[in-house]
Amino acid sequence: MSGPSDQQLMLAVKAGDPTAFEQLYRRYRDRLYAFLVRYTGDAAIAQDLFQETFLRVFRDRARYEPRAAFSTWLFTIARNLFLDSVKKTRIPRTFPVPEAVSRAAPDPSPGPLESLEQREADAVLRRAVASLAEEERAILLLSRFEGLRYAQIGEILGISEGAVKVRAHRALQILRHTLLP
Repeated sequence: MSGPSDQQLMLAVKAGDPTAFEQLYRRYRDRLYAFLVRYTGDAAIAQDLFQETFLRVFRDRARYEPRAAFSTWLFTIARNLFLDSVKKTRIPRTFPVPEAVSRAAPDPSPGPLESLEQREADAVLRRAVASLAEEERAILLLSRFEGLRYAQIGEILGISEGAVKVRAHRALQILRHTLLP
């Protein structure tokens, strides 16, 4: 990454620099939206949470303190907004997980049979991920898809790094048990 760090940009936002906010937005928009889509399983809900997250970042800029990575603060806001929306609307915490969860990189040109088999395998994986408890699903998505370290995930979820490791292991065990005969 070239240019100022996330923390430097956020401190500039805190000081009133709108271009710094634009840079942070461009830097995180795709990652945050992809996480929210995978996390909620619903593009419309993800879009609402995405917009509200960046509004909160801007609105709460005066309270920002660079104690943790900016990404940790950002994903914490997004997750808390989701949990608040679940409480307010009584939406179940388990949503269908979209296809984006099951594909790290698209296959260059599978034949019809391979394509059908891949779609079936993807559907099984999406259902397995969706069946995880909310916290385990968050840990799995943040670690495997967002590349966050367990310490950062612990800060986002408000639990210790050790607890994150245990729950990540448990989530992977559940997926293995579900996916392997």
